[in-house]
Amino acid sequence: MRQSNRCPKCNHPEVLFVPQIADRDDRDVVKPLVIHVTEFDWRDDMEFGRIQAYICRKCSYTELYTKGADQLPVDKIPGARILTPKA
Repeated sequence: MRQSNRCPKCNHPEVLFVPQIADRDDRDVVKPLVIHVTEFDWRDDMEFGRIQAYICRKCSYTELYTKGADQLPVDKIPGARILTPKA
């Protein structure tokens, strides 16, 4: 969908691109959704990769992508691991 601008589920030709998905914290402050990276614990977290969305205007199918995914420090993301195809 990101490259074709067409929904892979229903083939609709209108896709809404949202360059930054946001969240709100406890004080109702809008913050971008990002990948949290920790050095030691959650108090020392860093933020990488902004979450972007592509949304079909007909069936609402949504694909999420992370800008800068190649720069994520995988070893510092709690529970993260690289998955590769099974032989």
